[in-house]
Amino acid sequence: MLGAMRKPDPFRGVGPALDRLYAAAADTPGQRYDIQDPNSRMIILSDLHRGARNRADDFRHSERAFNAALGYYYELGYTLVILGDAEELWQERPADILQAYRHSLDLEAEFHRQGRYLRFWGNHDDEWRSRSKVRRYLSRVFGPDLRVHEGLQLHITEGEQELGRLFLVHGHQGSLEGDRWGGLSRFLVRTLYRPFQRLTGFSHSTPATSWELREGHNRALHDWTTRHPEVLLIAGHTHRPVYASQTHPDQLLEDMQQLRDLAAHPDTPTADRPGIRASLAERAAELEWARAQQASQSGDEGTAAAPRQPRYFNTGCCCYTDGQITGIELCGNEIRLVRWPDKQGRPRPEILAPVSPDGKPGIRELLRQ
Repeated sequence: MLGAMRKPDPFRGVGPALDRLYAAAADTPGQRYDIQDPNSRMIILSDLHRGARNRADDFRHSERAFNAALGYYYELGYTLVILGDAEELWQERPADILQAYRHSLDLEAEFHRQGRYLRFWGNHDDEWRSRSKVRRYLSRVFGPDLRVHEGLQLHITEGEQELGRLFLVHGHQGSLEGDRWGGLSRFLVRTLYRPFQRLTGFSHSTPATSWELREGHNRALHDWTTRHPEVLLIAGHTHRPVYASQTHPDQLLEDMQQLRDLAAHPDTPTADRPGIRASLAERAAELEWARAQQASQSGDEGTAAAPRQPRYFNTGCCCYTDGQITGIELCGNEIRLVRWPDKQGRPRPEILAPVSPDGKPGIRELLRQ
């Protein structure tokens, strides 16, 4: 009896929460993205987690890459989308963050003044859902007309024809830690984790931390798109870049490479290496398990399971401790996963996916699949 009991799924509420938000976002005056318009360009960045420049502040490592990216995209006429968790309000007061990172915020405000700015709130900066708090704090930088969204439908068009929708959302909605238990999580972070992080400099943004949670949440976000074939979903929250709904084995392979890189890095403490090797071994076992599971899956006719439909994308984050940031670029019909800086450490984007001009379909083709 006990063996037949299933472990509760912490992400079972993600789909219903996204359904509600998607329906509510339809009532928002529609934004338009025309893939034939050469001026249709967006850069979507998420999860800065700006703090107060202390040891608990993860953004301080990535500030230079973030500011360089904003200067680049501003001059090229991109619309800047900040997809939630811009400020780490579970740990710090809004005024302290605005003072610590006024220059970065001023760069964002330039996009807003040009009418090329969309901002969303996530679970770590959900205070911005309050218009009074936006007016009290963010309006000092952006002016009184700033609106902070929870979700937004973007109408993808080709000339006068609508091809589908782009749904922008931070992505925490419906999860236990990020949404339903948000108040408890915020209390624990402020009272326990923040003092520990300030004292030790320890950061949660490492390749070996909470892989199971990230994978489970990414799977829940992808699964939502299977019921909405008219939608490309772009989210953040998991701190893990996803391009066109990577498969489970693909994600495992990427995790394994990150762990190998971490083990080979000269700054990795010797005491941490056994734990990294153990995590690598666990990923290797899970990879072979997943491969065998996929090979054995069949339908009534004995056919192999269909691959995931490539309609889910994740920006990654802008608070990696190595100083890099990742994001999603939209440029005409192209959708690209990019990283700053490039391999040579220069302040310019490196395209991570697609790996070649014809390696992945464009927005039009993705919506037709």
